Amino acid sequence: MKAKCLLILLAALLPNLYSCKKDNTAVTNSSLIEGKWFVNKIVIHQALFTVVNGNKDTTYTGSAFNTNDYFQFNSNHTAVESFSAEFTISGKTTITDGAGHSVAGGNSFKYSIAGSILTLTSTLIVPQFSDTSTGPATEAIIQLDANNLVLRRVQVGLETSTTTDTYYTRGK
Repeated sequence: MKAKCLLILLAALLPNLYSCKKDNTAVTNSSLIEGKWFVNKIVIHQALFTVVNGNKDTTYTGSAFNTNDYFQFNSNHTAVESFSAEFTISGKTTITDGAGHSVAGGNSFKYSIAGSILTLTSTLIVPQFSDTSTGPATEAIIQLDANNLVLRRVQVGLETSTTTDTYYTRGK
């Protein structure tokens, strides 16, 4: 009788062991993000809710970026983002000073990682784009290994949903 009860108990518990499997997208070593990461590709997908077949896709690669396009993550959970332009679904807009010279924009953050979610709390942004949010932002870490980082940002509005995947390569 005890053996029969034990088998029933094991049979009931066995499926639960498989359901506790870890999520493969979770970052197990958050210190792996520390360092300077250079942008090498941005893929933007925009879905328009009000237009049939209104989806748009834009991809930026290679020469669209320069050494001013990077994310620096520090061990004290601060980060600096630098960008040479604003990359949108409609095109690339270069940032210039009053005299028309190209300048890099930037943002400073405090960051934290929970699972595969990167939370960024802005401490300074220059220049201030019109669509910049004021609260903490979250991005999903799609890939993080010794040489590659992929971050996904999703913005949902009343008429559109925009997903931006930014691909980085670790600086040397």
